[in-house]
Amino acid sequence: MSPRKLQYYGSKVLRNSSRAVDIPSELEFLHSLLSDMLEILKYEKGLGLAAPQAGENVRLFVLNSDELNLSGHSIFINPEVTTSGSLDKDEEGCLSIPGIFEYVRRPLNVSVSACDLAGERFTLNLDDYSARAVQHENDHLDGILFVDRLSPLRKRLVKKQLSEIKREYGPHSRIL
Repeated sequence: MSPRKLQYYGSKVLRNSSRAVDIPSELEFLHSLLSDMLEILKYEKGLGLAAPQAGENVRLFVLNSDELNLSGHSIFINPEVTTSGSLDKDEEGCLSIPGIFEYVRRPLNVSVSACDLAGERFTLNLDDYSARAVQHENDHLDGILFVDRLSPLRKRLVKKQLSEIKREYGPHSRIL
């Protein structure tokens, strides 16, 4: 199988809800997908990547644990996220939406329960930037992009840039 490719704004896979993964029976698939996702993340110098961004609608995302306080975890399979705390507004970008950076309001705290590659469930309570990263990547699993969370005015202001991304990358994606 050829390596998966980064999907860009306009790709239908980014708008679909993802299905849960069965770790024991889909282990070979998971290893292949994770290998490609980590390659894309490294190549693009990203903070995180969700499976839909690699063309697969499964409930999985990876985060760069070198840049975030994740207690050694970087793989989140079948995550369940609960948010709490006051809303905070900070800048976000996305590998699938190159060149656009906008301020998004998100809760300051999350509790995320997920499985690692061994199928072991873990729970992390995160705040600030780590909480924002988990929420951003988890949104991808539900077909939500950060630009969907912008105010109507900000959406109108980035509409032309989004159209340009769709036109430039079309249904095809950049090959690593």
